[in-house]
Amino acid sequence: MPEDLSLFKNMQQGDVSALEYFFREYADFLYYRALGYVHHSQVAEDVVQEVFIRFWDNRAKLDISTSVAAYLTRSVVNSCKNYLEHRSVRNRYEQKFQSENSEAEEVQGFDQEELECLRKRLRIFVDNLPDKCREIFILACVEGLKYREVAEQLHVSVNTVKTQVRSAYAKLRSDFNVKEQELIVFFLLFQQLL
Repeated sequence: MPEDLSLFKNMQQGDVSALEYFFREYADFLYYRALGYVHHSQVAEDVVQEVFIRFWDNRAKLDISTSVAAYLTRSVVNSCKNYLEHRSVRNRYEQKFQSENSEAEEVQGFDQEELECLRKRLRIFVDNLPDKCREIFILACVEGLKYREVAEQLHVSVNTVKTQVRSAYAKLRSDFNVKEQELIVFFLLFQQLL
């Protein structure tokens, strides 16, 4: 719709009222679209909210020339698919951990205070990554997006995503010992990093 595209141009210039218009216009439709995928109302709400946050945060980089509604719908569907894929992986690991006497074994040798300390160190580690590296690491490794999806969202090449993820992991290996690294993988799988 031409009106949507005009409002989108305004939003790219920082017009919050344009974002509010898109939210009022499409949030309910997007919520029910997400609900059809994830079958959980809170998750559907979260997906829609995150899509709108990314929509606003990345507004200057986005190139929408046909339909804002189509872009938002595609974003919600992709986010739902990522959520379902991540949940499937997490469920497989949860079953594996339960069959090996639950996740307690996985964190053997760490008490709650040490675990919280490691989480804080991880947050500091992520915060101190260079801006682009941090953005890519969070999308690819924390949120679980595929490299191609990260590249599309940030308008960079897949090779750039791979390079930045490799760089973050190289720094992570130098900053944390092997046992801590194993726990970091556990945190990432169960989205307990940030």
